[in-house]
Amino acid sequence: MRNSPQLNTEPTDNFDFIKTLNEDKTYKLLFPPKDVGMAIIEIYEGIKNDFYENQKFTEADLHDAFAKVCRTNDRYPKELYSAHIMDLQEYFLDYDQQSQKYFFKDYAYKFCEHAKNTLKGAFNPTRIQKICTLLTNSLRSKQTDEDLIFWLTDEFNKYEPDLREQIDFLDRQISNALDQLKQRTVIEKGSFINILITTNESLSLSQSHVRELRSAYAETRMIREILNGKNTGNAEIGKLIREVLFFIRYINDRLNSIDKKLDRIQPKIRQLFSSLNKPAFNAKVERFITYLLEKSVIEYVDAQKTIIFPDGIVCPTLRYSTPNFTIISKDKELFPAKPKQRKHYIQNNAEIEGNRKKAITFLKDIDTAQKWQHYILSEINLRNYINLSETFFSIARQTNSSLAVTVLFNTIKQISRMPSMQLETARELYTDNEFKHITLWKMEVRKLQ
Repeated sequence: MRNSPQLNTEPTDNFDFIKTLNEDKTYKLLFPPKDVGMAIIEIYEGIKNDFYENQKFTEADLHDAFAKVCRTNDRYPKELYSAHIMDLQEYFLDYDQQSQKYFFKDYAYKFCEHAKNTLKGAFNPTRIQKICTLLTNSLRSKQTDEDLIFWLTDEFNKYEPDLREQIDFLDRQISNALDQLKQRTVIEKGSFINILITTNESLSLSQSHVRELRSAYAETRMIREILNGKNTGNAEIGKLIREVLFFIRYINDRLNSIDKKLDRIQPKIRQLFSSLNKPAFNAKVERFITYLLEKSVIEYVDAQKTIIFPDGIVCPTLRYSTPNFTIISKDKELFPAKPKQRKHYIQNNAEIEGNRKKAITFLKDIDTAQKWQHYILSEINLRNYINLSETFFSIARQTNSSLAVTVLFNTIKQISRMPSMQLETARELYTDNEFKHITLWKMEVRKLQ
């Protein structure tokens, strides 16, 4: 993470990270030894599985967690555990005097969750799409310089680790596929072709993930455009905007690098698969045919030539003897067919009336839509101009939003066929207090002179 200036906070330029981390036992307290860290993760998994009530646990629970992961020859291991618990209360644990139970601090959750997410590698382009859309919508709403600085230093920084992680997960997925190929080729030489197929499928999946992630990051183009428009010459804001744009370029460069890596690897795997598979398959087929020719004989069975294959090979059945069946027809006079019961259908008058009303409403909507279309065209011919976005909300108020959409669509379709009129759109949002869920671009139609 970069050190961005925070809004209305004290400067952190004098903070010496390395010196502070090296003081006393700070590093050990932040990054405990393996046995202590594994005990914390044992408790974390218990919390996630609702093993502890209200996410609080006793000292005995901590001792049990240490006992599972620690191997010590000390005579009194509980004293050793108590010393670990004392250290963990600096950053990992807090104590409730009333219930006499421990609970996790925020750092403990972040410590475990980051490790779990990194190892799990949960690749999710859909989540990235939602994050980028959320950032774009939030950025649009920032009107003042103070709000913009807050977005650049707080909101964007909040989601930046997630965006970086997804790229790392994808890169690690490709590396793991290649490592598996290298390891298995030595151990499982007999199934080398199957390994190549599995690896090729894994890399194909990674390539589809690259395309999905690239589509998710397409929203960053809009972020770039908005930021360029908000860069008004303020030195502080300009610096923060450049840092965000640098991060976006970094993401795109990483994606291009991964994409090129896949493009170089996959053709080589397919070529190796083809060169290994074809000779082996052809040799096996040739040996099998030679074996059949040498070991098979032709004999007469029921005056017909029959190939007798070697033992262990099932002879295919080429002909079937025609079976003889005795067919007895049923006398229709003795066994007449049972008459089918006639169904009497009763008309549902309520359903008929409902359908009739729907049909009348549909016809009225068609007539109303046509009248609005004629009105729009007549306004254009009279005034040489009309604001379609404003007209849309006028139609919606007098009829309904669904009919307004129909009128707008049919009008645009009709105008596109008329060379004397031109539809113009601008990235200016039109809204209406009565229809808060509807937002339109500014659309105007002008009559060409």
